[in-house]
Amino acid sequence: MREILIACGDVETLKKIIGELPPNQYKPIATKRGGGIAQKIAGRGVLEAIVHEQLADGGAGQLLQELTRLSPPPRTLLLTSSAPPKQGPFEVALKYPVPGPVLRNAIKKLAPDGDDAHDLEQWRTFYRELKARTTALASSDYYAVLGVPRDAPHHQLVTAFDAASLRYHPDRYSQFRSERWGEAIYQEANTFYKVVTEAYGVLSERKTRTLYDKALASGQLRLSTDEASNAKKSGPQSIVELGQSQMSKKFLKLAQTDIAAQNWSSALQNLKFAASMEPGNQAIQAKISEIQAKIG
Repeated sequence: MREILIACGDVETLKKIIGELPPNQYKPIATKRGGGIAQKIAGRGVLEAIVHEQLADGGAGQLLQELTRLSPPPRTLLLTSSAPPKQGPFEVALKYPVPGPVLRNAIKKLAPDGDDAHDLEQWRTFYRELKARTTALASSDYYAVLGVPRDAPHHQLVTAFDAASLRYHPDRYSQFRSERWGEAIYQEANTFYKVVTEAYGVLSERKTRTLYDKALASGQLRLSTDEASNAKKSGPQSIVELGQSQMSKKFLKLAQTDIAAQNWSSALQNLKFAASMEPGNQAIQAKISEIQAKIG
C-alpha cells in the first residue's frame, strides 16, 4: 500500500475521508494540522496528499506550499467547502463533501505521470531482492531480518519495522495478483513479511527479547510460538493490541512509533484519533491519560 497524507482539522471529516479511500491501496498519514508536517514526511516517498482547507492551526496554505518544495513533491488534492480555486499549488481541487465515487475518481487523478507500477524490469529487480531475502531467512536471526544491530534500542526496532512494512507488506502487492509476476511477488513478500512480523513481535517486547537473546547465544535463531507466548503473558501489552478495529490499530501503531521517539504531542493526537473510533475503549483512554500526564 502506498502512503498518502491526509490533512483535515475535523476528526469526523478526517475519518470519513479515510473511509472513502480506494480499498487496499493506501496507508493514510493523518494530521489535523499543517505546520511542520511536510518536514515530517520528507524522504518517505509520499507521492499523494489530500489537504482540507480547514486545518486546526489554519495552516492549509502553508502546507500546500511546503509540499511543493519536497523532492519529489506529492501530487495534491485540495478539498474546499466552497467553490474550489482553478489554480494553485495542487493538482486537483474539489468542493467537499461529495459522494465516495466522486472523491475516489479525484484521487485517481493524483497518480504520478509515468506511473511505473507495471514496469516489468523494475518488478523483476524487486522480485530478485525479495527472493534473496526469503532464501536468507534460514540462516538469519531476528536482528538480521529487521536489519538492526543486536544492541538496537526500541525506537530503532520500531523504525526498522515501519520501513519493512512500507516496502514488504504483502497488501501493497495484492492488487497485482491477477498478473503472473504479481502473484510471485505477493507470495515472496508474504513469506518474508511473516518473519519480519515474528521478529518484531519478539524483539519489541522486553521479556521475549531477553529470552530470545539467551536462545540466540546458544545458536537458536527462532523462538517457538509457545516460548514467545509464555514470555509475553506477564509482560506489558503492545499499544497496537489495545485497539479492536483495524482503523484504530493504524493510529495506535503511529502512536507507538511516536512514543518510541518521545514525540508526546503527536502520540497523544494519534491516540485520540484511535479513541474516536472506539469511544468505549477504556484501555486507549488510560493510555491517553498516561501521555497527558507526561506532557503535564
